[in-house]
Amino acid sequence: MKTKIDYFDYDTLLQPTDWRFAAAVVGLCKYFDYFGIDYKVLCDVEEKPDNYIHGFDGIIYKSEDITEEKYLEFAENYFEKYMTHKNILNILESQEFSEEQIKLVNDLVKSKTVLKGLFDKIKFDGTNKDIFICSIEENRAEIIKNIFKNGNNLYKNYCNERLIFTEDNSTCRLRGYNVDKDRKTSNLGFCFSKESFESNDILEFDFIPFAFSNSDMRETYFVNNNFSVKSLTQTNYAFSNQLSSTENKDDKNKLMLVLQNSKDYISYDVEIISKSQDKAYYETFFVRLERLKKLRELSGKSLNFVKKINDDYWFNLEKEVYMRCLNNVLLDDVILMMLKFYFDDNAGKGYIKSRTDMLIDINVSWKGNEIMDEIKSAKSCGFLTSKKLIEMKSSNKINSYKQKIISALCAHDYDRAKEIILSLSAYVGMEFSFFYTFLENAEENKDLAFAFASALIEVSSKNN
Repeated sequence: MKTKIDYFDYDTLLQPTDWRFAAAVVGLCKYFDYFGIDYKVLCDVEEKPDNYIHGFDGIIYKSEDITEEKYLEFAENYFEKYMTHKNILNILESQEFSEEQIKLVNDLVKSKTVLKGLFDKIKFDGTNKDIFICSIEENRAEIIKNIFKNGNNLYKNYCNERLIFTEDNSTCRLRGYNVDKDRKTSNLGFCFSKESFESNDILEFDFIPFAFSNSDMRETYFVNNNFSVKSLTQTNYAFSNQLSSTENKDDKNKLMLVLQNSKDYISYDVEIISKSQDKAYYETFFVRLERLKKLRELSGKSLNFVKKINDDYWFNLEKEVYMRCLNNVLLDDVILMMLKFYFDDNAGKGYIKSRTDMLIDINVSWKGNEIMDEIKSAKSCGFLTSKKLIEMKSSNKINSYKQKIISALCAHDYDRAKEIILSLSAYVGMEFSFFYTFLENAEENKDLAFAFASALIEVSSKNN
């Protein structure tokens, strides 16, 4: 919440009452620190402003310290590697230029509309660098503003680019919050009355892009642990650094891996906001400490398995397990998918079996069921049954029964699964001790059937 105050020489208080204001606080702190501008942290001052909101920290500052000139200079520095004109100026520091450098400068000019307009009839030839340097310096503010507001991974990803550094807007500038006021807006308010629609927008929301993590990722994150300004700034700094140092993973997997190793700065329930370049809105999910502890327990598990399902979807086991862990969702469907993958012609059957067995153990631990002894019994029964079928020269029955059990489990037809297991027990003349627990409550103890089906495997396949 933004509040006008009369507090010594300061006139504005910004408190992180929701994630938008929290992100604005983080961005503003970076801005003030960059210029060495004086501001106060609410919890650090003994005498509080009269009209502050109790229960929230905040920053106290002078509104006059936020200027467009400074804002653009800060944006140029913070997102320096995306500022095309800076790359050009760096090349132009040379005294002599190769053909490659000349071509690169001209290509960089063509890559941005604002630079193409500025150098419409001029091409860099290696002898006219002074013209390029002077033109860039004279139009620097315009160039920065255009590059920053139109960058798909910069301002445009977070806010309506037409509202940069504007005030008194009728709707919030953020993506997903913004409404096109040129279209009909009567359906926004109660009883189709646009007068009943309320929205808030502040200039400080322009600092939200600086609060989110690594702009080189297609999906960026902000951790809204708004216990204090200190925790907000320090957590997001550490979070962003860990994301940067995590390589060769997609954005979601990076997030999961960083959360696994975040115990030094996240030790409580926390809200995480994400913004993808592929979506015109923000997403949020709540990470509970209980689930975060479960996620950290997975750090020693080898869950590396990726399979192409179709052109638009790759099944990533690690990602599927991590997301279910955080969202408190069991692994039943993932286990069934892995059991079905076992029958794919090109699958490494032994590898898939070991991952499936690991998933079953994780699933049982998440459920809190005290059936690990029965799980071991089910695996043992599956192995001994496979061995017996091979001795009976009926090894072809192994995959047949395995498929039947898996099909029944996929259809949630537990009566059919019981019939198949009983039939197999009679066929091999063995008693399955785990079966009585499965019989009592098949839905609750389906992991026993998972374990038994996974253990039905031909000897030749076991060594794969």
